[in-house]
Amino acid sequence: MLETLPDETIYWAGVAIVALLVAGRVYVGEQYFRDRGWFWSPIRRLVVPLLHRLFQRHDEDLYAETRLSDAEYVGTLERNWRDVRDDLLEQGYYYNPLASFATTPDGTPEVASLAWYHGPKPWPGAPEFLRPRQVHVRLVDRSSPVGPRTAVYAHEEATSFRPDLWRDHYTAASMDVEVGVAFAAYDLGLADRLEDVATDDVETAAHSASQTR
Repeated sequence: MLETLPDETIYWAGVAIVALLVAGRVYVGEQYFRDRGWFWSPIRRLVVPLLHRLFQRHDEDLYAETRLSDAEYVGTLERNWRDVRDDLLEQGYYYNPLASFATTPDGTPEVASLAWYHGPKPWPGAPEFLRPRQVHVRLVDRSSPVGPRTAVYAHEEATSFRPDLWRDHYTAASMDVEVGVAFAAYDLGLADRLEDVATDDVETAAHSASQTR
């Protein structure tokens, strides 16, 4: 059972799994995470809940599903979520399949998970997804007969694709919600929300991260 395994064993197992996923991502090419990445969302909706139930059956501290917080709410756009997704992809975001599957506080599931990577690359020419930090944006479809609407949630954190950072990412040890919200608000033109979170510390962190754009 997973709960009987030593912490060190679990840590190195996590490193190995992430390393294999990184190798797979490099092998298949980035087009499967940008131009042809549309298939990741339905795969995650089917597979991640099953993984979550399996994890929870063995250890309550392991998870593959999560609940979004009100603090992560960036805003709601009167637009179709696919158009919002395409805008983010054009600005350098990637599909983010190595992420938990999230629902809003009222139980509505996400429809897309994307990440923009920042920070120094581990070596010249390394893939974007190996930068140490990511702005993680989730889209939620709030459309109705009245028209299309997309709710946006975000946070900033350690990247999920770095084997040396997977534990930081999984435990949210260095997650910064306000910086993530600020980035998403700026990228999507939500000026009011940007003003809400634009403290001196957030502006400094966001400016530092923006240098990799």
